[in-house]
Amino acid sequence: MEGVNLRGIGISPDGSALFVVDIFNHKIMQVEAAAGTVTTIAGSGEFGDTDGVGGTAQFANPCGVVISPDGSVLFVADMHNHKIRRVEVATGAVTTLAGSGTAGSADGVGGAAQFYRPTGVAISPDGSALFVADFSNHQIRRVEVATGAVTTLAGSDTRGSADGMGGAAQFTNPRGLAISPDGSALFVTDANNHKIRRVEVATGAVTTVAGSGTEGSADGVGGAAQFRRPLGVAISTDGSALLVC
Repeated sequence: MEGVNLRGIGISPDGSALFVVDIFNHKIMQVEAAAGTVTTIAGSGEFGDTDGVGGTAQFANPCGVVISPDGSVLFVADMHNHKIRRVEVATGAVTTLAGSGTAGSADGVGGAAQFYRPTGVAISPDGSALFVADFSNHQIRRVEVATGAVTTLAGSDTRGSADGMGGAAQFTNPRGLAISPDGSALFVTDANNHKIRRVEVATGAVTTVAGSGTEGSADGVGGAAQFRRPLGVAISTDGSALLVC
């Protein structure tokens, strides 16, 4: 896979395949775990904004990817198109779930909603809702899979680091997302606050799990620990531990 610039990675429910986002080649690729065979599911390789099947579809620096619980659908944070795209695994058919294609922060349904460089995406355990790290809006957004309806779960659309409820909380360029196994909490890499934050799905309440807010590499507990622009996060299957890069 020489020349590939990977960002987001999703794993099929049965563990047989990886789905990777090739950000600068504007493609979504599949890797068979056992054989290492790589195929392109969708994306022409050209920067663009076209729905279509396989190589006729276009992305603009896709960044995050997550797979539905039944393994049939990928959801992609299409960063520079400011959209959330849907990719059928079996066919490579790409459609736009939400986002107007213009940078903004409007809630709404489908194309009436706006994002500003979405980067990370997570899906609820029942597959009904997506959660999006809206990087340049400094917000966490929720997208209903069935309708494309977008609401803002947390974040004020202003840079900051305040804990709080919903719009009273602040992030500075949230990047990666992981959801707890029971679907009750999101864990966010708050890149330019150098912190890991927790968001309660039911209420939008935001707290800081770890990170002093100052760049560094110190191990420690809570605010005594330090990160430097954390980007990705994953959660253990029992929900007891986070892995951060």
